[in-house]
Amino acid sequence: MKKLNFYLLIAIFASLFFMSCTKADAKGNEEAKTSEAATSAEAKTADDDQNRLIFSTKDLDGNPVTNDIFEKYDVTLVNIWGTFCGPCKVELPDLEAAYKAYADKKVNVIALTADLQEGDAETLTLAKELWKDAGCTFKALVTVDNFLPIYEQITGVPTSFLVDKNGKLIPGTIHTGRLNKAGFETLFDTALKAVASN
Repeated sequence: MKKLNFYLLIAIFASLFFMSCTKADAKGNEEAKTSEAATSAEAKTADDDQNRLIFSTKDLDGNPVTNDIFEKYDVTLVNIWGTFCGPCKVELPDLEAAYKAYADKKVNVIALTADLQEGDAETLTLAKELWKDAGCTFKALVTVDNFLPIYEQITGVPTSFLVDKNGKLIPGTIHTGRLNKAGFETLFDTALKAVASN
């Protein structure tokens, strides 16, 4: 009987010991999870800043334009194009038509002219001619260094994507290649749904 009580006592102490270790491990895991969550939140904030389009440049007419342009609209389509690019030129009238069709839905369009840098009078003249021929009324911008990280991430032109009021990329809205009016409208709808659900 004493032997049985002795083994029972050892079993109780052992179970108490293991339970306390498990609780300590669980507490450590919770601290680790909290730490991981904090690190993840910090990384997300850093990623958000990196995914924000921040710039100060000029449009084709020399007017200053900054990323503040996004604040006035729920979504803005950013179209990267070049004066050298045939598909870019072909899609401009369709982009203008989609832009006009969504004018009452707080949608904006801007174009980043990939091959136009400040001081390049020849390309500026060509860009203005193409803009006029396509009947575009939205802004085309001169390339500045802030756009270079974007250009490094795309595989070609034309490329379009949408950003929110803060200039942050809206997931699911990146498209490389020529689009027609319906294609641009689909991108607008996707972006508007995404910002409405946030």
